[in-house]
Amino acid sequence: MDKKAEGQLRVIREVVAALQAAEIPAWLFGGWGLDARIGRITREHGDVEFWVERIHAERSKALLVAAGATALPTQPPEESCEYTWDDVSFSTAYFDRQSNGSFSQPLGRFSDWLFPPGSFGAEPVTLDGRPVLAMSVAGMLAMKEQFPSLRNGRPWRQKDLTDMEILRGLAK
Repeated sequence: MDKKAEGQLRVIREVVAALQAAEIPAWLFGGWGLDARIGRITREHGDVEFWVERIHAERSKALLVAAGATALPTQPPEESCEYTWDDVSFSTAYFDRQSNGSFSQPLGRFSDWLFPPGSFGAEPVTLDGRPVLAMSVAGMLAMKEQFPSLRNGRPWRQKDLTDMEILRGLAK
C-alpha cells in the first residue's frame, strides 16, 4: 500500500471515530465505498467521500474541524463540504430521507439525484480490518447510473464504467 492510500485510510478512521463518538453515521461512497463493499483496495483514489444525513451537516462539520480537519469553502454548503486533513482531501455530501423510504439530495446542483430505499443501512462492512458504513451496492449503482442524465451530470469516465460492472456483479 502506498503512502497516499495509507493517509486516506487514516483519515477514514479519524472521520469515522469523530462522527461515531457523536452518534453521527457517515457512509463511504465513490471508490472507497466500493472498496469497502469489496473488502480490499482496488485502485488509487483521488479523495475520500462520505454521505451524511443533512440534519447532521453543521454538527458534523464542527466536529470534524474540532478533530483536526480544515473545512474548505469550495462547495455550496447545502450540498457538501470539502476538507483537508494532513494533506488528505475528503468530503461530506448531504442527503435527505424521503417519506417513501428513498433518499435524495434535494438542495443544490444535484436535486434530481434519487437513491433507492436501503442505500444507507446500519450494517457495517470491513475496510482495512475495521468496521465502516458504506453506501449500499444498489445505492452506489443508482448513483453511477443516473449521473450522466442529471441536470448537472457529466459523461461516465472509464472508472465509472468499471465500477458499475463491479457493482452489478456484487448485486447478483
